Amino acid sequence: MEADSANLLPLLEKQWGAARLDHLRQIGRIAQQLGTPAYLVGGAVRDLFLKRYAPDLDVAVEGDTRMLAEACKAQIHGAHYQFHAQFGTAILEDSQGVALDLAQCRLEHYPAPAALPEVHPGNIHADLARRDFTVNAMAIRLDPQHFGILLDPYDGQTDLQAGLLRTLHSRSFLDDPTRILRGLRFATRFQMDLAPECHQQLKQALQADIFTQLSGARLWRELRYLLELEALPVALSLLTAWKLWFLLRPTPPASNTMPTLLQRGQEQIQWLSAQFPEEPLAIFIPMLTLIWQDVTLPDIQHYLDRWPVPDRSRLLADLRVLPGLPDTLLKAKRPSQKANIWQGVSVAGILAAMAIYADNPTLVDSARLYLQVQRRLPLPFNGQELQTLGLKAGPSLGKTLKLLREAQLDGEISNKENAQQWLIKQGILPPNPL
Repeated sequence: MEADSANLLPLLEKQWGAARLDHLRQIGRIAQQLGTPAYLVGGAVRDLFLKRYAPDLDVAVEGDTRMLAEACKAQIHGAHYQFHAQFGTAILEDSQGVALDLAQCRLEHYPAPAALPEVHPGNIHADLARRDFTVNAMAIRLDPQHFGILLDPYDGQTDLQAGLLRTLHSRSFLDDPTRILRGLRFATRFQMDLAPECHQQLKQALQADIFTQLSGARLWRELRYLLELEALPVALSLLTAWKLWFLLRPTPPASNTMPTLLQRGQEQIQWLSAQFPEEPLAIFIPMLTLIWQDVTLPDIQHYLDRWPVPDRSRLLADLRVLPGLPDTLLKAKRPSQKANIWQGVSVAGILAAMAIYADNPTLVDSARLYLQVQRRLPLPFNGQELQTLGLKAGPSLGKTLKLLREAQLDGEISNKENAQQWLIKQGILPPNPL
């Protein structure tokens, strides 16, 4: 396919509508005035052919992105931008809140395998040449005379139609092994497969032990994206086929139950999101907890020493507790005892427990009761009110609050009046407090 291909304007109009196209036309016109040609690139072009809506738009500019953003702000009503000097990029937003990313076209050189590339300004052809796969190496011209013309120098449209992920050159995975994991995500999301020569490139990269040369931070970023996939259970089959399980655990799971377990984990995450839509949750933590169920703690620590995983101490604590959780809960007779057990487990760990022990309705009901009611049960008195009743500030005050919480969970108190009488009965307050 030639670098300049058919005009995609009819397809753009059908899928995106006039308002979005008008915004892109304005940017293309302003860029031409400045002598800095602009192109729509990346996933939005790929998703156009897949008939998927692209919420994020990326524009590559053959010139100064800040100058273009400033000109757009001056000429487009209601437009404003944020400039990120460290990366030379800008986020341009219109009056309707529609945002797009502006980035300067660049060429890249990798001084060593798995190293960060050396970056220099370039033109659109250099920018497309640095991409991971042919299906992501397409661009659409935005200048007024050629608006909607497809640039497809690596025949990405043909590969997209064939469902193939093809690298742009034979050293692609050696230069940047994160492309392997991005390819796995694309293959999962779009039901694609590696081109035959790319399977050989993957084999060569693994023989070179390329992932050991990649920084832990870069590897963890890609693994996070993988663990957040909605179709993660489907991705596991590719993880097996591509021989990549070692990235997540020392050996593949011993049984074929992992997809079911992860699907249950996703169901519990969806339940929590429905119950508490405002509650923040790092989705990758419960999924990682499930993947590590039968992995020894020293092996897990080896991974955590390399990855910048948040809340590592809590994750390790959960993994220590989860295997014995059913027996521990069985021994707890009072509601407060069960709540105290759940309080020692993170929310992510509780979701993992509900997935692991989904066939234990008593455990699942106890976990949901804790999440929905017990963990946020308001006490009849707060610390300041207890001081008003005559208690002194200090560790004993915290102990009293804990006792109140347990009494409330066990149904011994329900309001301020009987809580005060309970405190008197326990000898914590005098018979006639001030």
